Amino acid sequence: MRVTEVVSHACRLPPASPWEDATNKVDGLEIIFVEVRTDGGLTGIGLTYTVDIGGTVIKALIDDYLTTLVIGMDPLDYEQIWNKMSRQSRRLGLGVNSMAMAAIDVAIWDIIGKHHKQPLYKMLGGARPSIPAYISEINLKADDTVDDLVRRVDDYVARGFTSAKIKIGKPDFAEDLERIARAKERLGPGGTLFVDLNQRWSASEAITKAAQLDRFGLGWIEEPTLYQDIQGHANLKKAVRTPIALGESLYSRAQFLDYLRADAVDIIQADVAFVGGITEWHKVAHMASAFGRPVAPHFMMELSLQLLCGVQNAFMLEDVVGGSLTELGLVEVPIKVENGIGVPSNRPGHGIVPDWSAIKRHELTPEKVRKAFAGGSK
Repeated sequence: MRVTEVVSHACRLPPASPWEDATNKVDGLEIIFVEVRTDGGLTGIGLTYTVDIGGTVIKALIDDYLTTLVIGMDPLDYEQIWNKMSRQSRRLGLGVNSMAMAAIDVAIWDIIGKHHKQPLYKMLGGARPSIPAYISEINLKADDTVDDLVRRVDDYVARGFTSAKIKIGKPDFAEDLERIARAKERLGPGGTLFVDLNQRWSASEAITKAAQLDRFGLGWIEEPTLYQDIQGHANLKKAVRTPIALGESLYSRAQFLDYLRADAVDIIQADVAFVGGITEWHKVAHMASAFGRPVAPHFMMELSLQLLCGVQNAFMLEDVVGGSLTELGLVEVPIKVENGIGVPSNRPGHGIVPDWSAIKRHELTPEKVRKAFAGGSK
């Protein structure tokens, strides 16, 4: 079996619910789908994404460079394919190249599952048939009140979630403390609350403020400070009892290894799109296991669901409000979390069936983005 063709499709659309955190306001999700076709009649579907910026760059890298590298290769040789793409694109640094590689790598694994007539999670180890999920909201608008937050948390509980993540990082830290206290109260004694800073605090500020969060018994504090500051995270981890989670801003297993060696992280949140796909994500997960750390991947619920059910050190699945492919209307077969539990599709491969007509309706082109892009960083 050989790869004969790679066809990419890029789309841009707003989140199904407005997204705003302490450092960014998101106007558009840019999702790049690929079809990797073979002479054996199998087609793998891959995808990657970016937030607000870079989708046209990723698509161009796939179309103009990576496609040429994989044509003619055996899709079952996933290590050869990944390493070839990695070696040829390494001079771009980390980020855009790994995000582009991810789309092809995910499609390759979809082919592998279809070839063996097995769902992805079983190809990756079949550690469990389901995984607990937490609801994750991105809502830190200036006019969002504590009462608004409480109403949403009540709705999450009614939908069967016992765990939720909220954004913090308000200019007035007292507002953060009130939001945490009220949300924790609504989740009840058996519930778990996670908080996410999106790198809002400085290193010294993080130590001072995070110490005041210990009393809440939070599940974790996510990305409290700049992702490059390994020593700052290590110092913070020593200073507080609340676990530290991070990983969505890291792009390789080497970067995760630096954090693990420094004892600077408790929970690994590798994003399958950002680290270059399933091949690299699986290595990150096993490396985390060697250090006794659980994995709770960032975003990409439909893929993360399969990945978590494949490994022993899985912690929880993130279900982001307004960000699932089902909510965005980009799939023909819905994939949803029910009553706080994610159950992976048993279709061969990853089970994601794109709605090509919907993707076409939201097509991303350089001309469109030049007219619309304004940026949302604060």
